[in-house]
Amino acid sequence: MQDVIYLDNNATTRVDDAVLDAMLPFLRDEFGNPASQHVLGRRARDAVQRAREAVAALIGARGGRIVFTASATEANNLMIAGLAAAARRPCHMVTTSIEHKSVLEPLRRWEGREGYRVTWLRPDSFGQVHPQALEAALGDDTRLVSIIAASNVIHTVNPLAELAKRCAGRDVLFHCDATQWAGRLPLDVDRLGLDAVTFSAHKLYGPKGAAALYLGRRALQAPLLPQLLGGGQEEGLRAGTLNVPAIVGFGAACTLAAARLPDDALRANSLARLLLDGLTTRLDGVTLNGHPEQRIPGGLHLTFDGVDSKGLIASVPELAFSDGSACESDRDPDYVLKAIGKPQSAHHSIRCQIGRTSTQAEIETAVQLLAAAVQRMRSFAV
Repeated sequence: MQDVIYLDNNATTRVDDAVLDAMLPFLRDEFGNPASQHVLGRRARDAVQRAREAVAALIGARGGRIVFTASATEANNLMIAGLAAAARRPCHMVTTSIEHKSVLEPLRRWEGREGYRVTWLRPDSFGQVHPQALEAALGDDTRLVSIIAASNVIHTVNPLAELAKRCAGRDVLFHCDATQWAGRLPLDVDRLGLDAVTFSAHKLYGPKGAAALYLGRRALQAPLLPQLLGGGQEEGLRAGTLNVPAIVGFGAACTLAAARLPDDALRANSLARLLLDGLTTRLDGVTLNGHPEQRIPGGLHLTFDGVDSKGLIASVPELAFSDGSACESDRDPDYVLKAIGKPQSAHHSIRCQIGRTSTQAEIETAVQLLAAAVQRMRSFAV
C-alpha cells in the first residue's frame, strides 16, 4: 500500500493495473524467447510485434522503425554514439546545455575525440531553444541535432516542429528525447518532422526495463552502429534477448495513454494549478520555473526563497517529490537552473509531477504539509 502522497511522476510512474494484467501471462505461461522457432517463441514474437505497433501508434509513426531497448538512456546512447561511430569522418553535433545526462555524457565523450565538435546551445530563461539559434549553429559538417522535447527538470516544452524544420532544410538529422513528453502530450512524429525519438515505458505507467528509439525514414538511411553486439536482435541494432513482459507492458501502456491522454492532461493541469495556487496563497517567495504555459501537463518546478530543497524533502516524509532528475540527484541536480540563468535558485527548488492516480484530497494535503514545512524552516533560519 502506498503510504506517501506521490508527486514524483517525472522519475517514474506506478504500473497501471491494466498494464500489469497484460504482462502477467508473459511472466508465467507465455515465457518463450521471441527468437525461438517453436510455438512458444512464435507467440512471444507475435506479442512483441503487437507491442511494437502500439508503441508506434502513440507517437504517430506510420513508417520507420521502433527499436526496443532497456532504457531511454540506452536509446539515447545508441542514437548518438551509433551515429558518431558510423561517421566516415569526424563530424559536428548540436545539443543544449539542459539535456538529460544520457545525452550530455555521450556527446562530451565524442567531443573529446580528435576532429569531433559539439555546439552547446544555451536556452532562454524559460528553458526553450530558439529555432534561429539552432539554425545559426548548423554547419556543412553537422550530422546530428539532439534537443530534449520537454525538460525532465523544469517541464518546459520545446518548439519541435520549428527546430526539426531547420534541420531538414540543411539535411541534418533531428533527434529528441521525448521521455517526459510521450504519453503526456500529443506526439505525431510525421507531422512534426522528427527523424528520431527516444521514450520509455516507466514514465507512462508501464514497467521499468523497456524503452524505444524511433527511427524515421531519413534516420534509417544514415549508418548507425549498434552499441550492443551479439545475436543481432532488433534487425541488428540492439543485441540481446528481448524483455518480452516489459515490452508487452510498454505496448499496453502506450495504448492506454493514447486513449486517456486528453482527460489525463486536463486533470493533471487542474491539480497542478490547485497545488501552485495553494502554495502561493499561503507563502511569499515562491517562484515557478520554466515556461508558464508551454510545459508538461501537471508539472511544477518551484523555488522557495531561503529554503534548502534537500532539507525540505527530508522534513515532509509524507510526500514524495524531488529536487531534480533522479539520474543526477547525487551530482548536480541544479545544472538546468544554472543554464537558464537562475543560479540563485540552486538548492532551493523542488520538482513535482502530478500523476494519473493523484487526487484532489492528496493535493490539498500536500499544500498544507509543504506550506507548514516551508514556514517552519524559514522560522528556524531567522
